[in-house]
Amino acid sequence: MNKELQKLLDSLVEKLEEEKKLIILSLKDSQYIEKLNQVIEEKREILSRLSRFEAKDFEGFKEKLEHIKTLSQINLNLAANNAQFIEEIFSSIFDEPKKYDQSGTVQQHQKGLFNKKI
Repeated sequence: MNKELQKLLDSLVEKLEEEKKLIILSLKDSQYIEKLNQVIEEKREILSRLSRFEAKDFEGFKEKLEHIKTLSQINLNLAANNAQFIEEIFSSIFDEPKKYDQSGTVQQHQKGLFNKKI
């Protein structure tokens, strides 16, 4: 087995675990956001280095790759839930006024922070 590849995969697992903790903590306290951004950049660097390997090099690392996939999915779900939570907060604070069309009926509009023009 390739020692460099093993080390990179272990580093990626560490960064994913750290990212998971920081995603959760960043919702409570904004001081963690900068550290989260730093971890994401470090993770990108590891992924960039991993991309230099060929698919055959990853044979023998099936369990580690499955663990990485699971952690990545968890982090993605946590980030999406955080974004939805923040969107709901903005929606409740900045409730949009109703819009009426020419016939006087209320127009349906997409609610949400990501659907608004800023």
